[in-house]
Amino acid sequence: VALDIHNLREENPEKFYNQFMSKVLYAREGARSIMDRTFADFPWQVRVEVDGVDIEVPEDAEGVLVANIGSYMGGVDLWQNEDESYDNFDPQSMHDKILEVVSISGTWHLGKLQVGLSRARRLAQGQSIKIQLLAPLPVQIDGEPWFQQPCTLAVSHHGQAFMLKRAAEEPLGHAAAIITDVLENAETNHVINASQKRALLQEMALRLT
Repeated sequence: VALDIHNLREENPEKFYNQFMSKVLYAREGARSIMDRTFADFPWQVRVEVDGVDIEVPEDAEGVLVANIGSYMGGVDLWQNEDESYDNFDPQSMHDKILEVVSISGTWHLGKLQVGLSRARRLAQGQSIKIQLLAPLPVQIDGEPWFQQPCTLAVSHHGQAFMLKRAAEEPLGHAAAIITDVLENAETNHVINASQKRALLQEMALRLT
C-alpha cells in the first residue's frame, strides 16, 4: 500500500493537496489490498534467517517487520514487552543491540494494530537478520518504499548515538522519568521481569501522586 501511494504521489502530486485527501487515497488503496490479498503467497516467497537459524514464516503472513524500537506507525508497540505469553523471548530494548522480527497478516491486521485491537506475531530476536526474497516484492525502510527484485537483505545493528530530550519541568516528572529508565534497564539485564517492572511502576506512580 505504501508503495502504491508513493507511486501515485509521484505520478499525480496534485491529488495530495491536503491531509484529508491523502488519508482517503491511502484508505482506498488499503481496502483494495484487503480485498485482493495481494501477498497471499508471501510465506513461500521469502526466507528469514536470524543469527544463522532459519525462521519459519507463518502461512498467514503477508509481511515481515524488523524493528529496534518499541514504536511503529506513530506509536504502535509491535513487541509488547508486557505480553508474558512468549516465554522464550526477551523484552524489547533499544539499548541491547538486538533486533526484533515480527510478522503481520495484511493491511487489515495493520489497521487493527494501530487501534490496539490486535498484535503482531513475534518470530525471532537476534543481531544478524537475513531476508531472502525469492520473488520481486515491495520493501520499505523507515517510510521509504520501493519494488525490490529477488535478493538477500542483510540487517544488523550499525551504531548508537546519544540523544538529548527535554527534561520534565516538574521535579516529580523528572524523578518518574529516571525511575522508568532504571526499571527498563533492569528488565533488559534480567534483574527483574516484566511483571515485577509493572508492579514497581504502579507502586511508584501511587507514591509520586
